Amino acid sequence: MEVEEVFARFREIKHGIRSPKKSGSLWFGEHKSPFQGSGFDIVGVDQWRPGQPLKDVAWGLSLRTYPEKLFRIERMELKQVPTILAVDLSYSTLFQISHESNKALLLLDIIGGIGLTRAKMHDPVGLLMFSDQIELFLKPKLGSAQVFHMAHQIFEKLELARQFPSKRTADFSLALRFLTTRLKTRTSIVLVSDLVDIISDPESIDFKLMSRLAWKHDVVVLILDDPDEFELPGRLGFVRISNMETGEQTVIAARKTPAIRRSIEEARRALQTRLKRECGVDSEVLEPRGHFEKLSRFMMSRGSR
Repeated sequence: MEVEEVFARFREIKHGIRSPKKSGSLWFGEHKSPFQGSGFDIVGVDQWRPGQPLKDVAWGLSLRTYPEKLFRIERMELKQVPTILAVDLSYSTLFQISHESNKALLLLDIIGGIGLTRAKMHDPVGLLMFSDQIELFLKPKLGSAQVFHMAHQIFEKLELARQFPSKRTADFSLALRFLTTRLKTRTSIVLVSDLVDIISDPESIDFKLMSRLAWKHDVVVLILDDPDEFELPGRLGFVRISNMETGEQTVIAARKTPAIRRSIEEARRALQTRLKRECGVDSEVLEPRGHFEKLSRFMMSRGSR
């Protein structure tokens, strides 16, 4: 697939996004903000009057005129909700059975769906790409051009990984530490991954760190899944399977592939339960077929709480 085809998919997604209601201003995507309070952005300085909050008094400016005059700082808080899409670009993301339906395309569709929806609602969108290292971080910015730029960066990384393959794992704790130290204001974080590393080794992620991040920010996990990876033309004979991130290979009977698939699904459900119970993080499994409808239902169910 070429980058022009990716952009064509994004344009289809963009044209399919509808506003939930009619707008009464030029901000046609405006919506209720989760932020409350006076905020941090300074609008101006005015004289303080009795009855106004003392926390707004600019004591540094009032030292020369105290007690006859006190000055207050007028503040305004931005109402946009920054969104960070934290994307797992480890080696397992590249695996594909079909060129028309695979995890890499599913990843790009999710970025397009969430990113362009947020852009239409005038929320800034940013990107974190990680594997066993931080690949790229883009600060949240407004506009659909930012989302197309993010897609281009992801596409280039995927193409480079296909040309020069290296079995990189996903270090989730590294990504969580990066977000914890970098994000100072409340942010919506969407972690997109197939969770292959965590399913193989649940202790490879710091659940306490995830819980701390979810306490301050709104965190959700979207799990990439491609059922075609375990579809075989027949049940006779033997097949060689390989862990794409560790390189470990195993020969198994073809008839055992459904059982392996079920064991992976059970481990994934157990992981989702643990994320919800210990960290308060919602998660959803998305497949190439019907992922937009499932993603929409998942996001709407969270918004109705």
